[in-house]
Amino acid sequence: MGEKPEVIKRGQKLTQGFNKWLDTKGIPRDKLQFPGVPFIMLHSLSHMLITAVSLDCGYAASAIKERIYANTNTGYGILLYTGSSGSEGTLGGLVEVGRHIEQHLARALELGKLCSNDPVCAQHEPANSQEERFLHGSACHGCLLIAETSCERGNELLDRALVVSTVEGLGAEFFPEDIF
Repeated sequence: MGEKPEVIKRGQKLTQGFNKWLDTKGIPRDKLQFPGVPFIMLHSLSHMLITAVSLDCGYAASAIKERIYANTNTGYGILLYTGSSGSEGTLGGLVEVGRHIEQHLARALELGKLCSNDPVCAQHEPANSQEERFLHGSACHGCLLIAETSCERGNELLDRALVVSTVEGLGAEFFPEDIF
Protein backbone atom coordinates (compact mmCIF):
# COMPACT_ATOMS: atom_id res chain seq x y z
CA MET A 1 0.00 0.00 0.00
CA GLY A 2 2.74 2.44 0.91
CA GLU A 3 4.67 2.23 -2.37
CA LYS A 4 2.35 4.31 -4.56
CA PRO A 5 3.55 7.93 -4.76
CA GLU A 6 0.02 9.15 -3.98
CA VAL A 7 -0.08 7.05 -0.80
CA ILE A 8 3.35 8.31 0.25
CA LYS A 9 2.19 11.90 -0.31
CA ARG A 10 -1.02 11.32 1.66
CA GLY A 11 0.98 9.67 4.44
CA GLN A 12 3.24 12.72 4.60
CA LYS A 13 0.22 15.02 4.98
CA LEU A 14 -1.21 12.81 7.73
CA THR A 15 2.17 12.74 9.46
CA GLN A 16 2.35 16.54 9.30
CA GLY A 17 -1.06 16.73 10.97
CA PHE A 18 0.03 14.22 13.62
CA ASN A 19 3.19 16.22 14.34
CA LYS A 20 1.19 19.45 14.54
CA TRP A 21 -1.13 17.73 17.04
CA LEU A 22 1.88 16.64 19.13
CA ASP A 23 3.20 20.20 19.10
CA THR A 24 -0.14 21.74 20.16
CA LYS A 25 -0.41 19.23 23.03
CA GLY A 26 3.19 19.82 24.12
CA ILE A 27 4.10 16.17 23.55
CA PRO A 28 7.73 15.64 22.48
CA ARG A 29 7.86 14.03 19.04
CA ASP A 30 10.07 11.21 20.30
CA LYS A 31 7.47 10.18 22.91
CA LEU A 32 4.66 9.17 20.54
CA GLN A 33 4.99 7.57 17.12
CA PHE A 34 2.76 8.12 14.08
CA PRO A 35 0.73 4.88 13.77
CA GLY A 36 1.29 4.61 10.02
CA VAL A 37 -0.77 4.68 6.87
CA PRO A 38 -1.85 1.00 7.10
CA PHE A 39 -3.33 1.59 10.56
CA ILE A 40 -5.24 4.67 9.41
CA MET A 41 -6.56 2.82 6.33
CA LEU A 42 -7.72 -0.18 8.38
CA HIS A 43 -9.19 2.06 11.08
CA SER A 44 -11.15 4.02 8.47
CA LEU A 45 -12.34 0.81 6.81
CA SER A 46 -13.43 -0.49 10.21
CA HIS A 47 -15.62 2.57 10.74
CA MET A 48 -17.11 2.14 7.27
CA LEU A 49 -17.88 -1.52 8.03
CA ILE A 50 -19.47 -0.68 11.39
CA THR A 51 -21.73 1.85 9.68
CA ALA A 52 -22.65 -0.56 6.85
CA VAL A 53 -23.40 -3.43 9.25
CA SER A 54 -25.49 -1.11 11.40
CA LEU A 55 -27.50 0.11 8.41
CA ASP A 56 -27.89 -3.30 6.78
CA CYS A 57 -28.53 -5.46 9.85
CA GLY A 58 -30.23 -3.21 12.34
CA TYR A 59 -27.43 -3.38 14.89
CA ALA A 60 -27.00 -0.18 16.84
CA ALA A 61 -23.60 1.15 15.73
CA SER A 62 -22.76 1.79 19.37
CA ALA A 63 -23.15 -1.96 20.09
CA ILE A 64 -20.31 -2.85 17.71
CA LYS A 65 -16.73 -2.29 18.80
CA GLU A 66 -13.46 -2.53 16.90
CA ARG A 67 -9.91 -3.68 17.32
CA ILE A 68 -7.34 -2.76 14.69
CA TYR A 69 -4.19 -4.79 14.11
CA ALA A 70 -1.49 -3.12 12.03
CA ASN A 71 1.99 -4.44 12.66
CA THR A 72 4.52 -5.18 9.96
CA ASN A 73 5.91 -8.08 12.04
CA THR A 74 2.66 -9.81 13.00
CA GLY A 75 0.13 -8.78 10.36
CA TYR A 76 -2.89 -6.65 9.64
CA GLY A 77 -6.55 -7.08 10.45
CA ILE A 78 -9.82 -5.75 11.78
CA LEU A 79 -11.88 -7.36 14.52
CA LEU A 80 -15.48 -6.25 14.97
CA TYR A 81 -17.13 -7.54 18.11
CA THR A 82 -19.90 -6.85 20.54
CA GLY A 83 -20.00 -7.22 24.27
CA SER A 84 -23.53 -5.96 24.80
CA SER A 85 -26.20 -8.02 26.46
CA GLY A 86 -29.43 -8.81 24.67
CA SER A 87 -30.01 -9.50 20.98
CA GLU A 88 -27.24 -7.14 19.88
CA GLY A 89 -24.78 -8.94 22.12
CA THR A 90 -25.32 -12.40 20.71
CA LEU A 91 -22.42 -14.07 18.99
CA GLY A 92 -24.74 -15.44 16.31
CA GLY A 93 -25.60 -11.97 15.03
CA LEU A 94 -22.05 -11.04 14.13
CA VAL A 95 -21.30 -14.55 12.91
CA GLU A 96 -24.13 -14.13 10.42
CA VAL A 97 -22.68 -10.77 9.38
CA GLY A 98 -19.35 -12.52 8.75
CA ARG A 99 -21.00 -15.02 6.42
CA HIS A 100 -21.99 -12.13 4.16
CA ILE A 101 -18.89 -9.96 4.60
CA GLU A 102 -18.54 -9.33 0.85
CA GLN A 103 -21.95 -7.63 0.78
CA HIS A 104 -21.16 -5.52 3.82
CA LEU A 105 -17.75 -4.59 2.44
CA ALA A 106 -19.27 -3.55 -0.89
CA ARG A 107 -21.85 -1.43 0.93
CA ALA A 108 -19.19 0.12 3.17
CA LEU A 109 -17.01 1.06 0.21
CA GLU A 110 -19.95 2.55 -1.66
CA LEU A 111 -20.98 4.63 1.36
CA GLY A 112 -17.40 5.87 1.82
CA LYS A 113 -17.06 7.39 -1.63
CA LEU A 114 -19.27 10.37 -0.91
CA CYS A 115 -19.82 12.31 2.29
CA SER A 116 -22.70 14.71 2.90
CA ASN A 117 -20.00 17.29 3.73
CA ASP A 118 -18.09 16.89 0.47
CA PRO A 119 -16.18 18.58 -1.01
CA VAL A 120 -15.19 20.20 2.31
CA CYS A 121 -14.57 16.84 4.02
CA ALA A 122 -12.60 15.38 1.10
CA GLN A 123 -10.44 18.49 0.84
CA HIS A 124 -9.51 18.68 4.53
CA GLU A 125 -5.80 19.21 5.19
CA PRO A 126 -4.68 17.54 8.44
CA ALA A 127 -2.12 20.24 9.33
CA ASN A 128 -4.62 23.11 8.87
CA SER A 129 -4.39 25.20 12.05
CA GLN A 130 -7.72 26.92 11.46
CA GLU A 131 -9.73 23.70 11.68
CA GLU A 132 -7.64 22.02 14.38
CA ARG A 133 -8.54 18.52 13.18
CA PHE A 134 -4.94 17.41 12.99
CA LEU A 135 -5.61 13.68 13.34
CA HIS A 136 -8.14 13.49 10.50
CA GLY A 137 -7.79 13.30 6.77
CA SER A 138 -11.07 13.01 4.89
CA ALA A 139 -13.20 12.20 7.93
CA CYS A 140 -16.09 13.92 9.67
CA HIS A 141 -19.45 13.28 11.36
CA GLY A 142 -21.04 12.83 7.94
CA CYS A 143 -18.93 9.84 6.95
CA LEU A 144 -16.50 8.18 9.38
CA LEU A 145 -17.06 9.29 12.94
CA ILE A 146 -19.00 6.76 15.01
CA ALA A 147 -19.94 6.42 18.68
CA GLU A 148 -16.77 6.99 20.68
CA THR A 149 -17.51 3.94 22.81
CA SER A 150 -17.17 1.83 19.65
CA CYS A 151 -13.86 3.33 18.54
CA GLU A 152 -10.59 2.25 20.13
CA ARG A 153 -8.96 5.57 19.19
CA GLY A 154 -11.71 8.05 20.10
CA ASN A 155 -12.58 8.84 16.47
CA GLU A 156 -9.07 10.00 15.65
CA LEU A 157 -6.62 8.83 12.97
CA LEU A 158 -9.15 8.41 10.16
CA ASP A 159 -9.03 9.10 6.43
CA ARG A 160 -11.45 7.62 3.91
CA ALA A 161 -9.21 8.78 1.04
CA LEU A 162 -6.90 5.88 1.96
CA VAL A 163 -9.78 3.42 1.54
CA VAL A 164 -11.80 4.65 -1.46
CA SER A 165 -11.60 7.36 -4.07
CA THR A 166 -13.27 10.55 -2.87
CA VAL A 167 -14.40 13.60 -4.84
CA GLU A 168 -10.91 14.99 -4.30
CA GLY A 169 -9.45 12.17 -6.43
CA LEU A 170 -6.12 11.86 -4.63
CA GLY A 171 -5.32 8.39 -5.98
CA ALA A 172 -4.30 7.11 -2.54
CA GLU A 173 -7.19 4.66 -2.15
CA PHE A 174 -6.54 0.99 -1.32
CA PHE A 175 -9.66 -0.34 -3.05
CA PRO A 176 -10.01 0.30 -6.80
CA GLU A 177 -13.26 1.71 -8.17
CA ASP A 178 -14.26 -1.53 -9.88
CA ILE A 179 -13.67 -3.99 -7.05
CA PHE A 180 -17.38 -4.85 -6.68
